[in-house]
Amino acid sequence: MSAEAAKIGAVAVAAAAPGAVAMSVEAVEAVEAAEVVEAVDAEQAFGRLERLYAQLPAMEEKGAALARARSAAEVDGLAKAAAYRAAELARADALVAEAEACVREAEAALIRSEAAEGDAAEKAAHLGDLRLALMAAGTQRGLEVGPAQNAEQALDRALEASPFDTVEEAHAALLPAESLAALSAEVEAYQAAYAEALDVCRQLEDGEEPESLERSATA
Repeated sequence: MSAEAAKIGAVAVAAAAPGAVAMSVEAVEAVEAAEVVEAVDAEQAFGRLERLYAQLPAMEEKGAALARARSAAEVDGLAKAAAYRAAELARADALVAEAEACVREAEAALIRSEAAEGDAAEKAAHLGDLRLALMAAGTQRGLEVGPAQNAEQALDRALEASPFDTVEEAHAALLPAESLAALSAEVEAYQAAYAEALDVCRQLEDGEEPESLERSATA
C-alpha cells in the first residue's frame, strides 16, 4: 500500500472513531514520515544513477580494454595450441622421413646381398620390419594432420575476429591474470550497479515502488 493510501486510511479511521484521535494522529505522522523517507530515497536513487552515468565514458573505455585483453588471451591460447599441433606434426614428419631412409638403406643392402649371391633372407626380413615401421609412422602422421589443420584454422578465425593483425600484436596486449581478473570484476560490478540503478529509477517514474526502496522502508 502506498504512503498516500495509508494516510487517507488513517484519516478515515480518525473520523469514524473519535476516541482514537491520538492514535490516528500518530498514524498520520508515521505516514507523513514514510512519505519523506520515500522522497529522500527517490532523490538518492536518481542521484546514484546520475553519478553512475557520469562514470560511463571511463567505464566504456575500461570495457573496451577488457574486451581487447580477453581477445588477446584467446588468440594467444589458440596460437599456443596451433604451435603445439604443428610441432607434433613436424615430429611425425621427421619420424616418417627417418623410416623412409631406413627402408631405402635396407633395400640397397638387400640388392647388394642378392648381387653378391649372399644370404639375403635375413636382410629381406629386416626390410619387411622396416616397411611396417614406415607404415606405422605414416599412419601416425596422418593422425596429426587433422588436428594441426583445425588448430591453425581456429587461430586464423580468432585472429580475423580480433582487433589484432598478428599473433605478436595479441601477445603484446596480454594482461597478467591478476590484472585481467581485477578489470573484469570492476567492469561487471559497474554494469550490475548501473542496471540496478536504472531499473529503480524507471520504476519510480512509472509510479511503482521499487523493491529496494520497499526493503529500506521496512528495515
